[in-house]
Amino acid sequence: MNTTKKYLLAIFSIVLLVACDNDAFFELERPNQFPWVNVNELELGVREPYYLQNREPWTHAFGTMALKNFTESDIALFLPQFVGASASAAYYNREFNKAVPAYEMEGTFVKLYEMVTACNGPLKMLNDAEEAGKDPFPSMTQAERDKVNHFKGELLFMRGVAYWYLARMYAPPYNPKGSNDGRYFTLRRDFVTSSEALKNPELGSVAEVYAAIEKDWTEAKKLLFEDHAPLVNEVNVRARANKVAASAMLMRLYFIKGEHDKALTECNYILGSPLYDLTEDPIEAFNKNGADGWGKEVIWQTACNSTSGAYGRMETIYGWSHFSRKSMAAWASQPLSHWALKQVGWMNNDLSETAEARSDKRYQQVYARNEVDPRSDQVPPMVWSHKWFRAPDQRRSNRPLIRLAEVYLTRSIIRYNKNDKTGAAADLNVVRNRAGLASIESAALTADMIHNERIKEMATENGDRTYYLIGLQLPIGIGDRDPAVFSPVMPPYADYYWQVPVVEREQNHSYQ
Repeated sequence: MNTTKKYLLAIFSIVLLVACDNDAFFELERPNQFPWVNVNELELGVREPYYLQNREPWTHAFGTMALKNFTESDIALFLPQFVGASASAAYYNREFNKAVPAYEMEGTFVKLYEMVTACNGPLKMLNDAEEAGKDPFPSMTQAERDKVNHFKGELLFMRGVAYWYLARMYAPPYNPKGSNDGRYFTLRRDFVTSSEALKNPELGSVAEVYAAIEKDWTEAKKLLFEDHAPLVNEVNVRARANKVAASAMLMRLYFIKGEHDKALTECNYILGSPLYDLTEDPIEAFNKNGADGWGKEVIWQTACNSTSGAYGRMETIYGWSHFSRKSMAAWASQPLSHWALKQVGWMNNDLSETAEARSDKRYQQVYARNEVDPRSDQVPPMVWSHKWFRAPDQRRSNRPLIRLAEVYLTRSIIRYNKNDKTGAAADLNVVRNRAGLASIESAALTADMIHNERIKEMATENGDRTYYLIGLQLPIGIGDRDPAVFSPVMPPYADYYWQVPVVEREQNHSYQ
């Protein structure tokens, strides 16, 4: 995603949430004036939150969440001898609620609020015009109004995405049976400029944050076009949100909240779209550069062009590839756990690979097994995620954020839990057949089969494992951890979160 004009971020930076006791710092010498004078310039503001999401190689939000949640889960194995500067040990040891969180989480926290502010600025301009009953720009055509509505949907979508990441990292999960009244970070939905408002932002409760996310994505779904290619100035349109992407994020929101009937409605809508299918091999979602297009199942992705400097180094920690198919990062320290590999049928008790693994296209195409770690002969056989950096320009490989396979698997488990085993098996088999595996008869289907298929399909993506278990209110097991030291994380996961950065808690008046 190309950067917008630097002055946009300078204007928005006044809303950063770290407070200050010097009132003069907050006084504006002259009122804010928004820099967009036409629809084309507004698109620069719309592109800014996407850019911020993918800006920093070490602190981008989806990489941090994937690393943190995968490492905390039961399907990761931590190799401490190879860890670099990341907080992988803290994640693996589940040091939740730690007073000083990992540095990558601190950097991500700042980026997420920059995203929020980058959305709130143009949204205020659009909302002010709407309240006044006017177009935001003079002499607009209907085509321009349609485009602006879509742009507003994108801004709402990305603001919801920023708070989704914040909610999944810095607060306990939503408790379907609880009050969800705990307050853990600032909820800012307005572009504010007053000294008092800047110094004393409100902390949103878990319930309020999830309600705000739902509101943003619901409105975004109404405004966004399903086929948005004619509306956006982008060489890779799947790098920008459309109506189906908003529906998919609502699916995730409803699933993790336990509102599975609502999640099922979104699944049905998504799977009814003609824009996506699972007719390609699994690797096709991961082997494209920015302008090369997208796999047919990719609903939304981060796309890097030939000049991008955001390489997503976070993925090298839990993946085989170090921007090269022939080597791995010195700090790569989280392969899949042996427990998970045995659970899904890819590893025997003697750690050898199974015939089922060899027949699975996913195992062959997007995972990598090494018998002896090239960095040490003391490490037993390991299987790594090999999804990342697979395009011809490996550093700038596109990385999927929403894939169609996830939607099929979500609908499968919801149908199963509603006693629709025929529908559940049909959805599961779409995913299995794409991987080259035989169908499972509905009469033989079990919940564990769906759980296992989810691991094989989604491991290391978007923090999926812990999200999935939370959505089903299942224990987050210990995997390969020492049972004498570790216990499963049990519902309602009240302590499963990390503190916001210390400087935020010390200087934000709301915490005091």
